[in-house]
Amino acid sequence: MLTRDEITQRLDEAEAAIRDGQVGSNPLEFIETLWAQIQEEAPPEMRVEVYDRLLDLSALLGIRHTTVPEERLAGPQWDMFLAALEDLPDATQDEAGFWHAIDEAKAPLFDGVIEEDGAIIETAVQAELNRRGLATPGDFEP
Repeated sequence: MLTRDEITQRLDEAEAAIRDGQVGSNPLEFIETLWAQIQEEAPPEMRVEVYDRLLDLSALLGIRHTTVPEERLAGPQWDMFLAALEDLPDATQDEAGFWHAIDEAKAPLFDGVIEEDGAIIETAVQAELNRRGLATPGDFEP
C-alpha cells in the first residue's frame, strides 16, 4: 500500500507530465497505467480523493467515457455508501437516527453534482434501499 506522500508525488508527477505533453503517443495507456498503479494501492481513507484526482487527470487528457452519476455509482463513494448501510441504527428503535444515518451515508454521492445528476443518483440510492428492504417506494423523492 502506498503512503499519502507517495500517492501525492505520483499524481503530481503525472499531472506535470500531462501538462508538459510528456505522456507518449497513447494517452489512454498512460492514464490506465496510472489508475492501476495508484487506485488499487491507495489506503481506504484516500480512495475517494485519489479517484477524483485520477478523473481530473483523465479529463486533462480529454478522456471521459462516463457521466458523473456513472462515476459516482461505480466509484468509492458508492462503496462507502454500501458499507454504511451495514451499520445503520435500528429504525424501529430510532427512526430519526436511522434516516439521519441514511442521509449521512449518501451525502458524498451528491457532492458537487447538478440537479439532474442528483436525481439519477437518488434513484439508484432508492433502488438499493428498496432491494435491502430498508425503504419502500416513496420514502425518498429525488
